[in-house]
Amino acid sequence: MERHQFHACSRSVAGIRPGNEDACDVSRISHPSGTILLLAVADGIGGHPAGEVASSLAVRTLGEIVREQLPLIREPDRESLEALMELAFQETNLRVLSVSEQEEGWQGMGTTLVAALITGADDCIIGNVGDSRVYRIGEHLERLTRDHSRVQELVEEGILTSHEAERHPLKNIVTRIIGREGDRADITSCRLGNARILLCSDGLLDGLTEQEILAVAGEQNYPAVCDALIAAARVRSRDNITVVVAGRSGT
Repeated sequence: MERHQFHACSRSVAGIRPGNEDACDVSRISHPSGTILLLAVADGIGGHPAGEVASSLAVRTLGEIVREQLPLIREPDRESLEALMELAFQETNLRVLSVSEQEEGWQGMGTTLVAALITGADDCIIGNVGDSRVYRIGEHLERLTRDHSRVQELVEEGILTSHEAERHPLKNIVTRIIGREGDRADITSCRLGNARILLCSDGLLDGLTEQEILAVAGEQNYPAVCDALIAAARVRSRDNITVVVAGRSGT
């Protein structure tokens, strides 16, 4: 497998909220074929109990499952890693469900979850449940995930424009979560090339437009890019803000 060195950074802040219900992780996992990077962001569902528990549990569980299963894959190609990501999301959903049923006061807890596996061969495997997002940052900002939200459905039905959706009162109503039986992840893949990948909670989008994200991210290297995105977003954002950024050395 061709090997590339990746840089990564992450940051999560409460913003104007009294507590932070987001969670994130950056892990480098050793494999005979080379180091594989695992990135994850989760955003505990507002209005549900124990959002901060759900998000941290989801990120931690996803990482545990990937680290357990990855050594069983002799050649981690795109197909095998997509299957691993799907399994990891399914098992994470079951774990959050199980814990919520066992602990008093945690019933009904849920979270969004986005994750990416990046290999030295430049495969990037993405999993997504909810409305946290993954972007590819190059000359343009390319969204790699589809929001599981009522507002996204209204956009696809032609009832709202993308601009109207940004400030719609239903924008925080998600239609899939980790922590509910039967809710499955979307699994996609791409080549990262010389671009960067950005994972974020919706608090970043509450504070910055996509054009502003591209402008801020394009001016900074690691780890300053994560600090810069947070600093710019928290001026207007009314939510917790979490970002994870990764890319090849020198990007």
